[in-house]
Amino acid sequence: MVGWGTVCGSPAGANIVANLIIGPRTAGATEGHHIANDLMQWYSEADMPVFKPAKPRIAIDKIVTTSSDSPLCHVSVGKWMETSGHPLKSAERKDRCARVAASTAYRLVELLNDWKNGDYETTADFSAVKEHGITGQMNCGECHNDVPSPPMTTIKS
Repeated sequence: MVGWGTVCGSPAGANIVANLIIGPRTAGATEGHHIANDLMQWYSEADMPVFKPAKPRIAIDKIVTTSSDSPLCHVSVGKWMETSGHPLKSAERKDRCARVAASTAYRLVELLNDWKNGDYETTADFSAVKEHGITGQMNCGECHNDVPSPPMTTIKS
């Protein structure tokens, strides 16, 4: 998946870890499913990166933070690059993504600790939209002006 700019590896990896700890969703919604939704929505809405190391690897006076409104790598990194002015191959971008990974791992630990302590309650208000006969987030228009709609068909039994 590297280089495709699809879902950021931080929430993808965190959701795999959550499923390994809680167990996969086999029927209906489980806490693991809700934690995945909570994590994806948090990642999309948080001003990233959240984590600020005590001893950063590179000297940055102030790391630029941005909210992506998307779990997609190319949207998240692209918005950050546009705001910060740093290119993709810069040390600052690499540092930013390392901080995003740390931020996401920390958030997952918070959610798993709540789950383990019996204090977990879902906060996500995401529900997969089936407006066009498919599931997914429906904020594609921000980048793509002409998002095709699949044909609506009725399955006959």
